[in-house]
Amino acid sequence: MAWVVIITMTTDNELLGLLHLASPSLPIGGFAWSAGLESAIELGWVNDETRLQAWLAVALQSLAHLDLPVLLRLYEALAAEQEQTMVYWNDFLRASRETRELLFEDKQQALALVRLLKGQGVEVAMLPAPPALMSAWALAARSWDLSARTAALGFAWSWLENQLAVAAKTLPLGQTSVQRLLLALKPGLIHALNVAERLDDNQLGLGLPGQVQASALHETQYSRLFRS
Repeated sequence: MAWVVIITMTTDNELLGLLHLASPSLPIGGFAWSAGLESAIELGWVNDETRLQAWLAVALQSLAHLDLPVLLRLYEALAAEQEQTMVYWNDFLRASRETRELLFEDKQQALALVRLLKGQGVEVAMLPAPPALMSAWALAARSWDLSARTAALGFAWSWLENQLAVAAKTLPLGQTSVQRLLLALKPGLIHALNVAERLDDNQLGLGLPGQVQASALHETQYSRLFRS
């Protein structure tokens, strides 16, 4: 059997751009949102490391069929200056947020990232209004010399770190467990991106009933740390 080895060259600028965009210190408020995970923990659906890993592995399937492939399309539309395509995928993504909190989470992080880009002198006029987070992420990626694949992988990593930060604050989950889960789920990030790159337009979109129910219940949760 013949094997083909593909070597991807990453420039210093791209690596620094990736570290910048995926950093937990990026001021878009990602730390404030749990995307329904806090409610799932409160309800007892996720109560230990094993169940948390299973929850996140399933959630990755949604990223693979929605956020990541839409991000790739938005990146290409920006590169080609296809404004109508940008509007289509931007609205498609926003319409796919199935609860008020999930839509608000997307909107607020997007607006925060747009403000950051404007403050750095990046032209944001081509972004649809209101922008989806993936639209702003695609623009940031192109402005900071990231490839589409690197941008998507950076978003997946940022999402995973934020989810584990939520779990660390709400479960009896130590840093050793967090690092163990990061190592266990890293291959899943790559798999999700590989799936995203293969999907046709008519294959996009994947709902997670458990996450939707948790998110809806979170809207009236009595005591909470996170906004979603």
